[in-house]
Amino acid sequence: MPTREQTNEEAIQLFHELAKPTHLELSSAWLRIYQILLWFEPVNWLGYTMLPHIIDADKLRPNSPRQQLSWSKPKIWQRRAQWISDYLGNELGCAIEELPDKTDLLMKKPNYQGLQRQNILGTAFTGLIKHVLEAFGAPNIHYGNEVEGTKIFPGVAFPGRSSTPRIDILAEREGTPLAVLSAKWSLRHDRLSDITNECPIYKASYQRIFRTSERPQLRYFVITNEFDPARLNKILDDTCADGVVHVHKPAVTEICQLDGRLDKLIDLEDFVKQTFDWR
Repeated sequence: MPTREQTNEEAIQLFHELAKPTHLELSSAWLRIYQILLWFEPVNWLGYTMLPHIIDADKLRPNSPRQQLSWSKPKIWQRRAQWISDYLGNELGCAIEELPDKTDLLMKKPNYQGLQRQNILGTAFTGLIKHVLEAFGAPNIHYGNEVEGTKIFPGVAFPGRSSTPRIDILAEREGTPLAVLSAKWSLRHDRLSDITNECPIYKASYQRIFRTSERPQLRYFVITNEFDPARLNKILDDTCADGVVHVHKPAVTEICQLDGRLDKLIDLEDFVKQTFDWR
C-alpha cells in the first residue's frame, strides 16, 4: 500500500506530465485534476455504457433487478453525466469512448490497481489542491498538509472524533494561520456535520490564541468536487464557512445546469487568485 507521501508524489508527477509539451497553467488545473482522479462508472443501461462518477452510482444505473423494472427512461443524473462526458471530450480533444482511458490515471498506476480508491482519492485530492495553491497562489503563504490541529490550536477538540484532529490544508504566513481548508473530493451526507461543526471551533480557537486588532479573522473554506446540490447547499448555508470552492464551477452551474443558489460556489481558479488579497 503506497504511503500518503508516495500518493501525493505520484499525483503531482502526473499533474506535471499532463501539462507537457506546453507548461503549467492555472486555467487548466481543474482538467488535470479530473484526468488524475475522476473515474467512469460502467452503466450499460438505456444506451449508456460508461458515465463519469459525478454522483452516487445508484443515480447513474439501476442497483437491483427490481429497480431495473421501473428505470425505463434516462434519469436526469444520467443526462448530466453525459453532458460532462461531452464537455470533457471537447476539452481533451478526444472521442467520448476514449475518456475512460484518459481519466482515473492515478488508480491505473501499478501500485494502485486493485486497491480501494476512497482513502487514496482523498489523499491525492488534498495533495493536488495544496500543490495548485503553492504553484499559482500568493508566494508568501505556506501550506501545510494533514496538519495536527492541536499543534496549531492547543486544546482544540471535537466531541465524538479523534483526539488528534487533522487539518487537510492549513494556510499560514510567518507562523500565523490564515485559513483552514477542508478538502473533500465529495461530501458524504453522513459527514457533513463534521465540516459544519469544526468551522466554529477552529475560529474560536484562533480568536483565543492569535486574534489581535491587526489580524483579520481566520478563514474557513471547503474545497470539493461535489455535484449534489443538496449537499453543497448545506455547506453554502453555513454562515461560519467563508466559501465553498469547486474544482470546476462551470461543470456544475453551466454544464449540469445547477445554477441558482449554487452560483455562490467559488471556482478553484478564482479562489487561488484570491489568496493574493489575503491579509
